[in-house]
Amino acid sequence: MSAPTTADDSTLSAECIVGQKDGYNDLHGACTQTEDIPLPHGGGLLLQRRCGCTCHRYRAADVS
Repeated sequence: MSAPTTADDSTLSAECIVGQKDGYNDLHGACTQTEDIPLPHGGGLLLQRRCGCTCHRYRAADVS
């Protein structure tokens, strides 16, 4: 998988950030933050934000 691409690295998961470094490109494919996870009873607050990497933005729809 290619290196992650986004305008703002603050939206990338840890896997995608490390996957940008030489020798760690395969780690990018391990990113599982493909959708937002809301905080239970959080009133719209997020426990975990989805990764902002453009190469797997729509990957969640592919997972059954």
